[in-house]
Amino acid sequence: MGLNLLVTGAGGFLGRAVVAEARAQGHAVRGVTRADVDLVTGDLSGLLDGIECVIHLAGALSGDCAVQARDTLTATRRLIAALQAQPLPPRLVLASSIAVYSADASGVVTEATPIEDRPERRDAYARAKLAQEGMLRVSGLRHTILRPGAILGPGRMMTAHLGPGMGGTLILMERGGEVPIVSLNDCARAFVLAAETPGEGRALNILGADRPTRARYVAALRRTGWPRHVLPLNWRMVAPLAWLLLPLGARVPGLLRPAVLRARMRPVRYDIAAAQLALGWVPQDDFDTAFARAQEEAA
Repeated sequence: MGLNLLVTGAGGFLGRAVVAEARAQGHAVRGVTRADVDLVTGDLSGLLDGIECVIHLAGALSGDCAVQARDTLTATRRLIAALQAQPLPPRLVLASSIAVYSADASGVVTEATPIEDRPERRDAYARAKLAQEGMLRVSGLRHTILRPGAILGPGRMMTAHLGPGMGGTLILMERGGEVPIVSLNDCARAFVLAAETPGEGRALNILGADRPTRARYVAALRRTGWPRHVLPLNWRMVAPLAWLLLPLGARVPGLLRPAVLRARMRPVRYDIAAAQLALGWVPQDDFDTAFARAQEEAA
C-alpha cells in the first residue's frame, strides 16, 4: 500500500530522482520546491495535511555560514516545528552527509565512527549537516538519517575528494583510499526505502558497493577529456601551510584548513552493511556503469 509522502527540495538534483522513484513505487508524492513554499519564510500550515512521512532534502549544497544558516538550518528548524505541531507527527527522513564524520577518522568508516566533535574547524556545509542531525535527535520526532556520499549523476562527475581543479589541470592530493560516492539512482532508492521502512533514530551510510580508488576515479575522468593534466601534490605536504594559516580562520579557503583537508583527503574505506540490513537496500550500479550513465545523460 502506498504512502503519502512530502519531499522537500523536490526540484533539486536528488529531489527530482527521489520523487520519480517514489511515484514508480506507487506512493503519492507532494513535491515542494521554494517556488511552492519557502521553508524559511513561508506559511507551513496545511503543508503536512495527510502526510505520513517527510523526506527532507531541501538545503544549501554550498555557500558560507550565513547561507547555510538560512537555507539549511532555519528551513529545518521551521519544518521540525511544523511536524511537532501535528497531532500525530509524520516520520522524517533527513538527508545528511558522509561529511559529518570526524576529520580524524581512519581505517573503515562505519556508523559507529565518531562524528565531528569540533564543528567549528570544518567547512560551513559540514557544520550545517552536523547541526541538522543534532536538531533532529532532540526533536522527539520519529526519524531516519541518511548520510550519502558524493552523488554521481549528470553534471556531478567531479568530486572534492580528489583535489581542486584549475583550468585543464586537476591537483590530485591523494591516490589511496576509497572515493565515497553513490549513484543518483541508488541514492534515490535508499531514500524511498527509508520512508517505507519503520525504525527510529538511526543514521545510515549511503554509498555505492563499488567504491573506486582515487586513481581509478581520475582515470575515468580523463576519458571524458578532462583533466588534460594531473598534478600530484600529496595533501600531507600542504598540511604545514594549513596549520600556519589556521589563525586566519574563515578567511582561509576550505582545503587550506587542517581539518577540512584531512576530512576530504584521508585515505579511508567505508562500510554500508547497516543500510543494507536495515533497509534491504542493495546498490545496483557499479562505478563504471554509474559514471558512464552520468556522462551520457549530461551530454
